[in-house]
Amino acid sequence: MNYLFVIALLLNVLSGCASYSRVNNVGIEEENKSDSYSQREHIKKNDDLKIFMSFSGGGTRAAAFSYGVLETLRDTRIFKNKNNISLLSEVDIISSVSGGSFTAAYYGLYGDKIFEDYEHVFLKENVQGILVNGIFNPLNWFRFMGGFDRTELAINYYDNYIFNGATFSDFRKDMPFIQINATDLSSGHPFIFKQEYFNLLCSDLSQFKVARAVAASSAVPVVFAPIVVKNYEGCEGVKMVDAWVHLKNSDNFRSHEMKVALDRYSDKNKVQYVHLVDGGIADNLGLRVLYDTVNITGGATELAKKLSSAPPRHLVVMLINAAISPEKNMDTMVDEPLLSEQIGAVSSAQINRYSIESIQLLKESLQIWATELSKTVDYEVKPYFIQIDFSGVQEESKNKLLNMVSTSFALPPEQVDGLRKAAHHLLNESPEFQRLLNDLNTE
Repeated sequence: MNYLFVIALLLNVLSGCASYSRVNNVGIEEENKSDSYSQREHIKKNDDLKIFMSFSGGGTRAAAFSYGVLETLRDTRIFKNKNNISLLSEVDIISSVSGGSFTAAYYGLYGDKIFEDYEHVFLKENVQGILVNGIFNPLNWFRFMGGFDRTELAINYYDNYIFNGATFSDFRKDMPFIQINATDLSSGHPFIFKQEYFNLLCSDLSQFKVARAVAASSAVPVVFAPIVVKNYEGCEGVKMVDAWVHLKNSDNFRSHEMKVALDRYSDKNKVQYVHLVDGGIADNLGLRVLYDTVNITGGATELAKKLSSAPPRHLVVMLINAAISPEKNMDTMVDEPLLSEQIGAVSSAQINRYSIESIQLLKESLQIWATELSKTVDYEVKPYFIQIDFSGVQEESKNKLLNMVSTSFALPPEQVDGLRKAAHHLLNESPEFQRLLNDLNTE
């Protein structure tokens, strides 16, 4: 019997043994509802500079690329109130998907400690190999028969060796607000791990493990089982729509669809459990949530009011996109592509086209938001859209190497270092980034 067939058969049998999914979120009652890790409570109220960052999906490739950007921002100095400070300290929100969620969560929990041990803890660790070895470890087979699956194996590893048992209550208040994004498998819409969303489930996010949220954000369907959260009853008065959503007679179709997706959680009989998978399915950039949040709230001015925040002078969106465009064998062959190639090409085409639409939408919306906010104050709100991706690498050989980096959780150390260096180069060479620095340092 073929060795690969035996492996495939064993994986199939083991995954088939998992008869249920573990539920680890706890309920809250209206009078005792928690505001833990709420966006309104966390981000800075008044500041001349607002920076929203998004870390895309892409396994360790995305984690290393976003880490390189954090390093660069740490080393970038600006003058503020006559003080020389790190630009990294001015970041307000980091929205993350899949591989990017590891870097975002680690930074939100441990701050500058990320620059001391993150390479060893995650970036240069063969996480994929460790998880595969765990699947074939006979000691785990009995656990698989009792409902323990590949997803729980991954969560246990992330919890014990990366995030050290942290829950959302452990995120530091002096760090950016971290928005870990997953996808609601049933509706296909984004699900954000923040209290505003957990209120809809009558659930307390503060006790939820960060490792489980990151696992949900990176749970590629079939490879990993969905992470399941329970939709509790008993807090009918706790509704995000009361605090955030402004959609009465809205003619914005995108916002209407988002409201429908959120409203479904209010039907506790119809939606008893929410199955969460890789955030990249709904938005591989982690960027669309900014547009959704602004529009579902009623616009930039309305959002600023709800946050009790004065409009900033500098409104910055930074997209850190680790997507690749590798050369395809089918382009040079007359033969029918392998089934795996066809599936991969179809999936990539859908993700890439949606990403392009999202980028264009955010660019246009950012300008509109800045114009709208400028009308409410006696100064100009300047928008900056800073996009960092591999297309900015002009040298053909280096560009080709970057686009050959796999989407996995096991990269050679030299590839990790190459991604960090590429991030540093691309950010410093970005005309929009240099425009921001010039404006900040000449005021």
